[in-house]
Amino acid sequence: MSESILAKVARVAVRVCLKPALRPEFSCAVQRRWADVATRTLSVPFGVRFSRSSLAGVPTEVARRKADGGEATSALLFLHGGGFLIGSPRSHRSITGRLAKLTGAEVFVPDYRLAPEHPFPAALDDALACYRALLDKGYPPERIAVAGDSAGGGLALSLCLRLRAVSVPQPGCVALISPWADLTLTRLAPIANDALLRPAWLAQGAAAYLRGRSAEDPLASPLAGDLAGLPPVMIESASEEILRDDSRRLAGELEACDVQVVHMEFPRMWHDFQLYAGIVPEATRAIEELGRFIRGKIAPVGRDRPQSSGDGEAHSVRLSARVKGCDLAVESHLYRQPLELERWSH
Repeated sequence: MSESILAKVARVAVRVCLKPALRPEFSCAVQRRWADVATRTLSVPFGVRFSRSSLAGVPTEVARRKADGGEATSALLFLHGGGFLIGSPRSHRSITGRLAKLTGAEVFVPDYRLAPEHPFPAALDDALACYRALLDKGYPPERIAVAGDSAGGGLALSLCLRLRAVSVPQPGCVALISPWADLTLTRLAPIANDALLRPAWLAQGAAAYLRGRSAEDPLASPLAGDLAGLPPVMIESASEEILRDDSRRLAGELEACDVQVVHMEFPRMWHDFQLYAGIVPEATRAIEELGRFIRGKIAPVGRDRPQSSGDGEAHSVRLSARVKGCDLAVESHLYRQPLELERWSH
């Protein structure tokens, strides 16, 4: 399938409007303001209510379908990306709002503490406190999903490792968008045309976050840890991003640890292209896939039918992936336009 025209336009917009801000020459304050303005052009879905709240004292945005009444039966803890330096719940509403519509879950997006003001493990401490707060609110662990993009994806994995270490039950599933899972930066993909990321900016984020701590600490770089015992994981990545190989390696390590994993790599896409859901067809379909996976894992019995994100007509197809050495058929909720994916055997 050829790349859509809107994807080509969005790539140029990312390269021109957002990537220039992500360089060490600019202060974090400048980067944050620039990214905040740039992401306000993203498509926030209709039919979703965003409200301010808190979990364990951590400021948190909550997204929920307006049509839903009564108490939610499932929860999604979404950890936003931004290299541990930038990003906020507001910057990721194009993703979190759609996941609220697609999954029927109450989506909690913590405004966790950022570096360099708050280095490792501050963000992880916030994530753990928020997860425990969801348990305290009465959500069973099997009805909680943990998700995140980029640095937030790595943080989601770190959270699962921390949960195992402190004997707190794992969530029902984990959903990751291009997770940054190796802060050593020694195995970046040789991609010269990444539309968003620069190695120098990732190095800035890693140095600010770690502040002298080892990048090989598994709670900072989950790929360095033992991934056994994690819940089912879905990974989405892009073929034209320098963090591509983190996802490929992660999928292989999870399978080696007998963790159920589905890895979908989207050709000709860039890092975190899912932020353009509702604008770029490929991004919308990717979020539909993520929502389908999450809902299938945490929805109560009898409520596992996916909902439309409201961005177009959808139908079900089947994709194949490798799970525990076996062929797994994954039902996918997609647009009528066929979706071309690269799937990897590990």
